[in-house]
Amino acid sequence: MKRIWKPKIQHSPDILTQLLRGRGVMSDEAAEEFLHPQYERSHDPNLLLGMDKAVARVRKAIISGEQITIYADYDADAVTAAAVLLRYFQKIGHSKADYYIPDRDSEGYGMNVEAVKMLAERGTKLIITVDCGINAVDAIDLATYLGMDAVVTDHHLPTGPLPRAAAVVNPHREGDVYPFKDLTGVGVAFKLVQALVGAAQQGWEKWLLDLVAIGTVADCQSLLGENRIFVKWGLSVLQKTKWPGLSALMKTAQIEAPHDTYQVGFMIAPRLNAAGRIEHAGLALELLLTDDQARAAALAEKLNELNAHRQQLTETVLSEAREQLAPRREQKILLAAGADWPKGIVGLVAGKLTEEYYRPVLVLQRGAEEAVGSARSIANFNIVEAISQSRAILLRYGGHAQAAGFTLHPDHIELFHKNLLLYADSVLSEDDLSPVLLYEMEVALADVRPEFLDILEQFAPFGVGNPRPRFRLNNIEPRFPAAIGKEGKHLRFYAGDFGCIAFNMGFWAEKLKSGGKIDIVCEPQYNEWNGERKIQLKIVDLQPSQ
Repeated sequence: MKRIWKPKIQHSPDILTQLLRGRGVMSDEAAEEFLHPQYERSHDPNLLLGMDKAVARVRKAIISGEQITIYADYDADAVTAAAVLLRYFQKIGHSKADYYIPDRDSEGYGMNVEAVKMLAERGTKLIITVDCGINAVDAIDLATYLGMDAVVTDHHLPTGPLPRAAAVVNPHREGDVYPFKDLTGVGVAFKLVQALVGAAQQGWEKWLLDLVAIGTVADCQSLLGENRIFVKWGLSVLQKTKWPGLSALMKTAQIEAPHDTYQVGFMIAPRLNAAGRIEHAGLALELLLTDDQARAAALAEKLNELNAHRQQLTETVLSEAREQLAPRREQKILLAAGADWPKGIVGLVAGKLTEEYYRPVLVLQRGAEEAVGSARSIANFNIVEAISQSRAILLRYGGHAQAAGFTLHPDHIELFHKNLLLYADSVLSEDDLSPVLLYEMEVALADVRPEFLDILEQFAPFGVGNPRPRFRLNNIEPRFPAAIGKEGKHLRFYAGDFGCIAFNMGFWAEKLKSGGKIDIVCEPQYNEWNGERKIQLKIVDLQPSQ
């Protein structure tokens, strides 16, 4: 698929200003906050609507010695959010705090009435939801009827009336004036801890930032604003983490010194997510809560095995979904369904196919009574809004503008897809379906020096909203092109003295051997190997020079 190359903004006087303006950082004050994010600049948690009520109810439970249950979703964002609150309760010595995570296959996402009944039977007096609950109106009504209060902490978009809970904390609530709207589930849970910590514990909560960083990166939220503060300092805390489970997980994943979001997003988070995708997320939460070294090592190895199994399943489902979509890959919204596709895998597959086809993609497990699916979207297309057009036939749905989950009866899948296509026709143009590759500016090969990369590294941590800077270099003469890796899948060549790597572009090797110059869009970065540090160009796209 050919991508349109475009500079982010018009050329600025210097590279630093160019990069800042490309991220919407226009003033000297904003630049200082961006380049030097400080924990002390994180926002007052009490600005969140409902936080005062949440703090009052949690403190009452602590003083009264009530049983508190953290009700979490099953992904890495929710698991880290639960760990943040439970580690806080451990710190203050409140022993009557436990957790409940629904089973993905048998219970599905969010609060369910059977779980609420069970919590009442086991003596829970206060339920605190993390990364869920904003749309759990019926379940929370039942909890109230059964003598329990609920404090909802969530970051998903409300799709209807708010639940009648003791407190609802969500930056997306109508009337909420919190300055930063892109908090994750773990981010909202951490704000609750910030509001709860007393003078005696003030500052201790910073030890939780490694968990906050992992959940934030895993949930693919913006790494600008307050999230940038959390992840920047969370990465520092992660290098000296107090949690045996995280240490064991990093050892199993062969991470020596975690210092960037790549290691968090592609090595740590997938292993935590694998528990809920393949078996049960309780394994991941137990890993984050255990203080027993031997148990931590055993759980880390278990998650490593589950992640390997998850990778195999993903490839299988991905291949089958591609076959389904091949005849209709030009539709504006793509939908694939399989009877034996694991629920825990469909979201990953939808994400990969969205990147591949540059279309919104929905992937479902089609059961006998219910079809459970995940959706991933492209820029400027709100997938929750698209899904909501079929609310009359949906059993459940929710999520973000770019990612959502939903459930419907399998007999309604065809009608559901038809509704999606009609909506897409009304809001998506063909131009919207043409991927655009944005780069910062054009530079010469001679400009790529250590001083140049030192400027780029000031912009870390990289992620959504703050990607690693990309540059266009024209008239490059590729030397020694070769297809490398399994089945020659990847491309390697040299540009001047720099090694260049292009993943999934091995097919270019033979073309480049015939000669001719190329234009490239690349991410200059340091590559460390055997103690040696060299500049490498990671190729994002290339084309013959005109």
